Amino acid sequence: MAAELLTGINDITFTLPGKRKGSILFDKYARSWMIGMLMLADFGSLLAAMVAAFYFRLSPDMVNDSAYDQLFGLLAIMVLILFSRKGLYPAVGMHYVDELGQIVSSTSLAFLVMISVTFIFKNTQYYSRLILIIAWALSLVFIPLIRYVLRRILIRWQLWGEPVVIIGEYSSATKLCEYFTLNSGLGLRPVAVFRDDNSSDKKPMDFNETERLAKIQASKYSIKTALIVIDNLNDIDLLVERFRNVFQRLILIKDKQGRFGLDSLVSLDFLDILGLQVKNNLYSASAKFLKRFIDVLVTVFGIVILSPLLFLIAIMIKIDSPGKVFYRQIRLGKQGRPLVLLKFRTMHQNADDLLSNELARDPKLKNEWDRYQKLKIDPRVTRVGRILRKFSLDELPQLWNVVRGEMSLVGPRPIMVSQREIYGKIIQDYVQVAPGITGLWQVSGRNQTTFLRRAELDREYIQRWSPWLDIFILLKTIKVVLLQNGAY
Repeated sequence: MAAELLTGINDITFTLPGKRKGSILFDKYARSWMIGMLMLADFGSLLAAMVAAFYFRLSPDMVNDSAYDQLFGLLAIMVLILFSRKGLYPAVGMHYVDELGQIVSSTSLAFLVMISVTFIFKNTQYYSRLILIIAWALSLVFIPLIRYVLRRILIRWQLWGEPVVIIGEYSSATKLCEYFTLNSGLGLRPVAVFRDDNSSDKKPMDFNETERLAKIQASKYSIKTALIVIDNLNDIDLLVERFRNVFQRLILIKDKQGRFGLDSLVSLDFLDILGLQVKNNLYSASAKFLKRFIDVLVTVFGIVILSPLLFLIAIMIKIDSPGKVFYRQIRLGKQGRPLVLLKFRTMHQNADDLLSNELARDPKLKNEWDRYQKLKIDPRVTRVGRILRKFSLDELPQLWNVVRGEMSLVGPRPIMVSQREIYGKIIQDYVQVAPGITGLWQVSGRNQTTFLRRAELDREYIQRWSPWLDIFILLKTIKVVLLQNGAY
């Protein structure tokens, strides 16, 4: 038989979380539970922001407390409605970047409407616009933060995640099951695998038997959603037809490591024809202008704040080893033009000779260099250089490259000219945008990932770019640097 139902945890080659007490009731109403908890969290976040802003006001006696109760009620209703329309309840399968973007845009719209209403109806004697602006700013921090903390708590208590069944070829389905089990914050909790090795290029299987097994699975685990692994895009119609009457929701899954470039696809309905548009977000002129504006604003502010630290690092480098404070290296920049990359010097003056001698002497070291273009124990690095590299402080002078327009805060990491061929066809995407001080590679395993995977992450960044993705990468970079994940 081409289809096999694996209902028991022991039948699967990896371990899933154990069953909870009362889990049948939770599984049946999982989405309702998650929606309710997120709504409570958002309501509490708005209330906390409003109360905090209320006590920050300059003239307490001039503000009518009861008037703010009515205003807050209207604001909370508006925010909850906007969040619902944007799919933030329960935000199942939504990436943190997209969730942050929807939270910021929807919350900002609600507050702008409230501020406009108080201005149009001349209610400033009852409402302080300063309080509303402060509450707006605090909400943009409180809502995503409290949502994140709530998820972490509920995941630990095994009270987060909609039960789903995974349908597909066994090795792909089990790999996908492991992925969603590890990334439980996405809100999809695999409970079993429905093995189905059938595809359009194989002999047809017994559809009635397949449907019967799927219905048993859906009933046993109160499953309303199925993840269907697709290896061949030609199988989509067949797979949907077989399972659309068994589950309320079907989610088609395709491994991004496959041969199809499926990042950032947008479906287009041309009546009798389905279109799939592939987006390269950073190629548009408006996106480039917005990104450049943010780069200049943040970088100038950062240089002013970090200037004492930059001066201290320069002194430490001079004391530690002879040579210049800064190191300039030619890298591949935008449009394939040479880029003079500015860094704090972390190596000895005769670094190239040291590397050549060590690679010629140690085959294992050479293999590591060929695979990662990096060395964990690099003989060229100075004592201060190791510290700077550990916390990525050697990259700070590249802020000047950003000011000059040669680099961006976030983007593909600049590669050496000699690495152009290693990048393969992805180099065509790389040269279209300015390289960045940090990027997806930095926050996705960094030096623990292969060079090929680094190139793939660069292309994914270009296709998926948004201001929220840059904010997400910058915040995650701080975490990665502090924890020294993959740094050497």
